[in-house]
Amino acid sequence: MSRTTLGPQPLVGSDERPARLVDKPGPSLILASASPRRRELLQSLGLLLVIEPLDIDESVHDGERPRSYAQRMAAEKCDAAVERLRRSLPVLAADTVVTIDNDILGKPADEAQARFMLGRLADRRHEVLTGYRIRFGERMVERVVSTLVSFRSLANEEVEAYLACGEWQGKAGAYAIQGIAASFVTDVRGSYTNVVGLPLAEVIADLRALMALPDYPPPAFGRTP
Repeated sequence: MSRTTLGPQPLVGSDERPARLVDKPGPSLILASASPRRRELLQSLGLLLVIEPLDIDESVHDGERPRSYAQRMAAEKCDAAVERLRRSLPVLAADTVVTIDNDILGKPADEAQARFMLGRLADRRHEVLTGYRIRFGERMVERVVSTLVSFRSLANEEVEAYLACGEWQGKAGAYAIQGIAASFVTDVRGSYTNVVGLPLAEVIADLRALMALPDYPPPAFGRTP
């Protein structure tokens, strides 16, 4: 951690106070993800991040269950980041999936896929799973957090308007609960931020249990850097 001296040194006999040494905060965490939602959630707590997205094969294995898939993806991303960076900072990786009837609804490739996904979710309850892994030195913790989300019935014109707005693009299950799609949701049972992309309460608790955030809460707590 570097130190910066502010201002000139006072003259002998001067009434000026000595210049203060101010700590310049360094990053708190490596986030092995390109997700802007995860970045925004962590930065809202005042954490300084190193963003390190990983390009790995995200294919679902034959017969793989949604929970196992989310956990495997998070583990592979985290381990790849640790191996590539070899830094002393804690590393966090996560993967969020939307699942219904044990099927994984990933990020739709086009409007047709998004329309199909929204049709499956309408007037039903589905599950959102986020698997994450944190590594800090020799210590590691991993978890899968589940949230149940219920949708009301959706009129065809609502679905078409939602597709036209483009919010569904790049979103698992073809919706963003923090956006317009909040108007589709009648019930959330569990972590809301888990549906956004990262279960903040569980992640912060695990980081603290690993003693990976010694300066938490940061001076910028509640202010986006």
